[in-house]
Amino acid sequence: MAKVTGIEFEKDNRGVKRYVRIDLKKHGKEIEPFLKKLAINNDFQFENEWSNSLTTEQFRKKMHSRIKKWGEK
Repeated sequence: MAKVTGIEFEKDNRGVKRYVRIDLKKHGKEIEPFLKKLAINNDFQFENEWSNSLTTEQFRKKMHSRIKKWGEK
């Protein structure tokens, strides 16, 4: 089996491959469908959403805009 960076097989106390350790930063996109199928919440998805979120200044401007619209009704 070829060795891939970011993926390690771990053996149990009898020396049998039993676990896989996967670097989600490297392979998260590929494994995300599998994790979703198992309904596993992963932090990788949170990090992606967090990096695409609004800055404090963007949020403040949006809220001020919405509040102004409420006052115009």
